[in-house]
Amino acid sequence: MLDTYRYFIGARRDEFDSARDDDGHGTHTASTAAGNADVDASMLGIPHGTVSGIAPRAHVIAYKGLGNLGGFTSDLAAAIDQAVADGVDVINYSIGGIAAGPGADEIAFLFAEAAGVHVAASAGNSGSGAAALGNPGTMPWMTTVGASTQSRFFQGTVVLGNGVPYTGASITNGTGEAPLVDAEFAGGDLCLPDMLDSGLVSGKIVLCRRGTIARASKSLAVLQAGGVGMVMYDNSDDNNLSSDPHWVPSVHVDQTPGLAIKAYIASAANPTALIDAEQYGEWPSAPSMTIFSSRGPNPVAPDIIKPDITAPGIQILAGTSPQAIG
Repeated sequence: MLDTYRYFIGARRDEFDSARDDDGHGTHTASTAAGNADVDASMLGIPHGTVSGIAPRAHVIAYKGLGNLGGFTSDLAAAIDQAVADGVDVINYSIGGIAAGPGADEIAFLFAEAAGVHVAASAGNSGSGAAALGNPGTMPWMTTVGASTQSRFFQGTVVLGNGVPYTGASITNGTGEAPLVDAEFAGGDLCLPDMLDSGLVSGKIVLCRRGTIARASKSLAVLQAGGVGMVMYDNSDDNNLSSDPHWVPSVHVDQTPGLAIKAYIASAANPTALIDAEQYGEWPSAPSMTIFSSRGPNPVAPDIIKPDITAPGIQILAGTSPQAIG
């Protein structure tokens, strides 16, 4: 459903022309909604029991309304109209933009609702500020869903050479003891691609700061520089920790632990660490809204309460794309 996109932008050589998923997001949302029942689950080769989709007997049909560089609302509206014509019962929509009056896709959803199709849309990921909600979730004719935490927490622990442990989010394997280096002094604390000095990083666990690029891209940069692990620390203590499929064994910690690890590296003659992974813990603030989930009040129509509902939206164990990410 990319007529407008193809006309104005064309197609890149690395872009699928079908709705095949090449970054994991579509597979994750689809398998959460309608994945098979009692599937043996594993992440990066680590078993995690069995999982089931919410409606495991349902069928899934996917429509490609965006290209690698984004897209046009005309293509999104065409995909929505086609889904209604194909007889779907529910549309799960995890695409959004700034809050505004109804556009082509919002109007398409109005017609979908009139045809008896239930529409569930993401509230967005614009954070915890007031009136952060975006379109199409501002519209009254769909169910707008926020993201909340759950008690289960996939975690790992980085244990410093002085014996002090710090726990954070992790779904990767662990490491043995290895030298520990602060990326700030090995090419930049953000661990940007092609910026890390392999002479200083190779064979070491690297401390990186969150920001600027995707979290998993930082561990890829560490891998490409020869690093064997990564500790990523946040820019706040808001407990905004993510369990990503990193390229090297990794733990994501809050700012305060990250700065403590940074101080240890600066003070130790030969700083070392190990990552003890494959752990389960409890999310201390659950249940609560995630820090990234967009809040109301509704910036388009304040008298229409949005989001409508919330559901677990972080550390959800579901499918991902077999196409390599990154």
